[in-house]
Amino acid sequence: MTEETPLELVSKLTEFNDMMEFMGDEDLDEALALVIKLIMKSDVPSTKAPSIIVKLQAISTKFALLKRNYMTFQTGPEASKKKNTYASASEAIDKLVDALKYSARYGA
Repeated sequence: MTEETPLELVSKLTEFNDMMEFMGDEDLDEALALVIKLIMKSDVPSTKAPSIIVKLQAISTKFALLKRNYMTFQTGPEASKKKNTYASASEAIDKLVDALKYSARYGA
């Protein structure tokens, strides 16, 4: 069995593609690419984990702020979809960061 590249995997996941097109956010694209890489190879060396953790947490913070923006200042169905997407992405990334912290600390 050959390993698929992140781009090959993304092309199979049309939901990710659709979300990336709709949102038009480079940080969301980057976060999804990191998630796919982690799905493909979940054993992150403890030396790499801190930089991945910081990057993902910064992206999650941006998403949380954008969620609040879409809740407070933006209106309409598109704004609602973006709010929900940013909320879900922020929550999921936070959980992933927690797992990476655990993995980095205990070498799991």
